[in-house]
Amino acid sequence: LPYRVRWQDLKDLFRRAGTVLRADVSLGPDNRSRGYGTVLLATAEDAGRAIDMLNGFCWQTRVLEVRPDRLGASVDEMGSSLAIRGANGHSSGFPSSGNPHDEITSGQDVVGGTGMKTLFVGNLPFHIQWQDLKDLFRAAGAVARADVTVGPDGRSRGFGTVSFVTEDGAERACRMFDGYEFNGRPLKVHYDK
Repeated sequence: LPYRVRWQDLKDLFRRAGTVLRADVSLGPDNRSRGYGTVLLATAEDAGRAIDMLNGFCWQTRVLEVRPDRLGASVDEMGSSLAIRGANGHSSGFPSSGNPHDEITSGQDVVGGTGMKTLFVGNLPFHIQWQDLKDLFRAAGAVARADVTVGPDGRSRGFGTVSFVTEDGAERACRMFDGYEFNGRPLKVHYDK
């Protein structure tokens, strides 16, 4: 993405393809764009149309790469999410995942598990957005949704939730990330109540 683009610009561009539920531009610790973002569209048809219309589209001298996001969740309940980056010969810091748990699976939850798939994540750095949280927790399993709680002023409150597709992913994330130091802050991770 062009570095001057904000979430509203991204949302406005993708409205050409269909109903946009959410648009985010990933920001670094300095609150500057990382050159990529995500757009959540209302239907899979809207997402397909967005890919057809905007993949390879030149926007403010940057050629966009538009593809389905690695959701790890059913698009029926959440809409259809796309990942977008601007290409200029390198990846613009776009994260890539070699995680085998990153794909959608049709497997069953762990037998005898807690039945819980949503984790509370506390002590988050305040610049972290939902996409950053989702990217981090993908190392443990397929993430259905990640949210960072914001106050009335729109700023992060330093905590959030991560929902996994399977109980196994949630359990693995608890073990991996409770006490994990993330940008200088030890995370507090436990099942959401």
